[in-house]
Amino acid sequence: MIGGLGNQMFQFALYLAFQAQGKKTLLDISLYKQIKMHFGYELNRCFGIKSDLVTKGFLHIIFLRLILKFKPPTIVFKDSMAYSRLVFKSEAKYLIGYWQSEKYFDDISDIVRSAFIFKDIDKRNFLIGEKMKLENSVSVHLRRGDYVENPLYSNICTQDYYDKAIKLLIDNIEEKENIKFYIFSNDSEYAKEFCSKLEYASQLIDFNTETDSYKDMYLISKCRYNIIANSSFSWWGAWLNDFPEKKVVAPKKWYNTEDFNLYMDVVPSDWIKI
Repeated sequence: MIGGLGNQMFQFALYLAFQAQGKKTLLDISLYKQIKMHFGYELNRCFGIKSDLVTKGFLHIIFLRLILKFKPPTIVFKDSMAYSRLVFKSEAKYLIGYWQSEKYFDDISDIVRSAFIFKDIDKRNFLIGEKMKLENSVSVHLRRGDYVENPLYSNICTQDYYDKAIKLLIDNIEEKENIKFYIFSNDSEYAKEFCSKLEYASQLIDFNTETDSYKDMYLISKCRYNIIANSSFSWWGAWLNDFPEKKVVAPKKWYNTEDFNLYMDVVPSDWIKI
């Protein structure tokens, strides 16, 4: 296990896929003891998930560091970013990666959804979520912060992307009354400026901070329509949206690489890609 909440959810979904096949599988969360990654291991706190966890001592962390560095194929099956069914046939003892594709768990989607039930949602967020379900609500996720200087993710979801996404989504919504945009971001000043340019009613959601940040994902999942960033956080918010007529707009490009094969399976086929 490595990375923030969205990454952990992809990894846990793969774990569930192995469990569904009857394979004994453990989640190794030892690295969170040594490395600060966002808000640490979050699945238990956010979803109340009780699973088989491995969290060992210093020598085990050294072992993990070595296999992460050298990746011996008899021990490690490493995610290549692109979807690979071979992971289910591998005899390697360690799986390392992000596994960012619905294809790993599309045949157990009901099991995955039932695992990701948000817990400890306070009254304020609950009431906003109920209101969202009654509106033509649209979530917009502006992923900034650590993305701004990261060459792998930066300058993909630009203002131009969001302008096109909003126009495309509006054109695809039959009932255009009562449309309201809900803006989510880890950069409040940028988000305020973004809101000021919108021609539609909007609300900035900026009160779920630090360890309460997962409640933004809860609210994203309650919107009828979603415009996501190249982010696993808003990906999961949109995926957990169970509105029957939902529409999700996502960036066609996920990473700054010319190899489209590396991210061709990230965005589900029924989402709108631009």
